[in-house]
Amino acid sequence: MARQPVQARARAKYDAIFKAAAELFAEQGFAATSVDQILDRAGASRGSLYNLWKDKDELAYSVVTESLIIDSITPASPLLQSVVDASILLAVLTPRVTVIRAANRLATEQGKAFFGYLWRAYTPVITELMTHARDLGELQPGVEPGDWAGLWIDAWVGLDLRFRENYDELAAAVAVLNQQMVRSVATPETLAKLQLSVGRGHELIPTSQHAEAYFASLQEDLKAKREAAPESTS
Repeated sequence: MARQPVQARARAKYDAIFKAAAELFAEQGFAATSVDQILDRAGASRGSLYNLWKDKDELAYSVVTESLIIDSITPASPLLQSVVDASILLAVLTPRVTVIRAANRLATEQGKAFFGYLWRAYTPVITELMTHARDLGELQPGVEPGDWAGLWIDAWVGLDLRFRENYDELAAAVAVLNQQMVRSVATPETLAKLQLSVGRGHELIPTSQHAEAYFASLQEDLKAKREAAPESTS
């Protein structure tokens, strides 16, 4: 059997450790996850981990930074739709994409460098989108984009915390949040054009860099259900 190229072997080690860490961080948080647990689940050596990351903190930081979905959002018309899209797509992906669940949890770990990373990353982008939407006449007079962007993201984080024990309900709750937010900021003409349902989030899944992980999760669930189903008797 031909030996794997060094680069391929290194990538395989990276992926195995990263996947194991994301799973454990999503399941039990940063503090409860040890390096030994990550290595056991990944089937990797301690040297492999420390050749790739300085420590567990740096590994966690890489999980958070690789979870962002904002690059999947393309400008829509009206532009305020792009803000709604970012919100509902993230809510739809969260229950089925491990790295996103892990990042959401890690970003609320106070006292760490990655605390608050997600809202620090998203707030400027959402502010810019809302500023352009205001300039296009999509927002009501007096709406301050920066203030509302911060409020929108803070409310989203609050829902994420609330539904972590039942993530299947997150998307519906975020859809209600989006409806209330746009009614407060959008002009009637803009509001009439917006797509605000959970279904909008599902339509956007193929545009996300996390689509493959999302659909793989669906297949794993289907396989588990088939294996758990009792054999039919003739």
